[in-house]
Amino acid sequence: MNILFTTALIIAAATSLVHAQEGQVRLSPPEINGLASVNAGAGTSGVNGIQTRTLKGDASKLGIYTIQLTIPAGVRIQAHTHPDDRVATVISGTWYIGYGSKFDESKLKPLTAGSFYTEPPSVAHFAKTGNEPVVLQITGNGPTGTEYIAAGTASVPAKPNYDSLFANVNGVRIHYLKSGSGKTPLVLIHGFGDDARMWLPLFADFGKDYTIIAPDLRGLGQSSREKTGYDKKTAAVDIHELVKSLGYKDIYLVGHDIGMMVAYAYAAQFPSEVKKLALLDAPIPGVGDVWEKIYTTPALWHFHFVNSPMALELVNGRERIFLEHVWQSFGGDLSKFREEEKRMYAQGYAQPGVMRDAFEYFKAFEPTDAADNRNFAKTKLPMPLLVIEGEKGMNGVLAIQAALISDHVKAIKFSSGHWLMEEKPAETSAALKDFFGN
Repeated sequence: MNILFTTALIIAAATSLVHAQEGQVRLSPPEINGLASVNAGAGTSGVNGIQTRTLKGDASKLGIYTIQLTIPAGVRIQAHTHPDDRVATVISGTWYIGYGSKFDESKLKPLTAGSFYTEPPSVAHFAKTGNEPVVLQITGNGPTGTEYIAAGTASVPAKPNYDSLFANVNGVRIHYLKSGSGKTPLVLIHGFGDDARMWLPLFADFGKDYTIIAPDLRGLGQSSREKTGYDKKTAAVDIHELVKSLGYKDIYLVGHDIGMMVAYAYAAQFPSEVKKLALLDAPIPGVGDVWEKIYTTPALWHFHFVNSPMALELVNGRERIFLEHVWQSFGGDLSKFREEEKRMYAQGYAQPGVMRDAFEYFKAFEPTDAADNRNFAKTKLPMPLLVIEGEKGMNGVLAIQAALISDHVKAIKFSSGHWLMEEKPAETSAALKDFFGN
């Protein structure tokens, strides 16, 4: 009898061990980012644009599940309940959540990264995001579901004008924002110190006439971290492959800062596919005698700082300070650059590996980008080219370089600094609309 009992214990223990091993999951942030995502999957409030990744289990079935949600900026979620007991942690961004059967702004509590909250079964709650996306991690005991307290309130974002999507192209996982319903693709490429969200103010103005594609460059934002490929020619191929994967060919193209360099490399490599090009406030490495003066200007010391073996160590944990230096040094009226935007970008660049990848873009200026661009400049661009600069930014120097790569240049200068979308959003939008509309 004792032998049988002991044997039974051994079998039970072995079975338990196997089940425990089967349930073991270890996922690093890059591995989580590599998981497939679906739009407004099970366990969400059903708002279009919310991206759902399943980390464990199945929220639609019986049993424990864990899901990670990425909620776009500007979303308002009306009061609703879930049948299961859920707990949640804020991974990034600021999440505003309150309890009650009706959305009440005064009852919302802002929860920043690292915060914890509960969603008890059948307890009504409501939430919103501010001007930045939010990532949540939720664990519950499925099957789950969502029931709105008032009929017809199921997913009414405050600004439901874009989708947050991913594509695997050119060996890279590219995150991009897509907005608008027009026939003409308008591709917008961000630079250093921000990400694809810098273009959000343009989405409403351009959405009726264009389909907007605003990617995060490789290594930045929510795109995958890569060891190599930070020369602008390669980064341009990433975006070109993304455009192709979406079924487009002929595009209008805009780039700012490092994104401007990528936009030029795109237009130079695929000139017949770029119908109009806008380059916003940054130099073009290697083009003209002026490049050497730009590259060695003391004010641009960060071009060279990135080559120090201690650069990343010095910036680690001080990402906001470093970005603040860049924002202030090259800005004009920084009262237009909102604190919530700065905080949003600083959180993005504080993600593991992002600042390292950002520095790789600077390291590529010389000799790689400069050599590529000198070769590109041997053939002038055929499409109309718009240059927009700030007086406290490039102040006409980009127009000088533009004249060396194109015979079809229109140059505009604003009384601003480098950060055109933050300092002069209406004026920048109007200039682009006029250029692309004529």
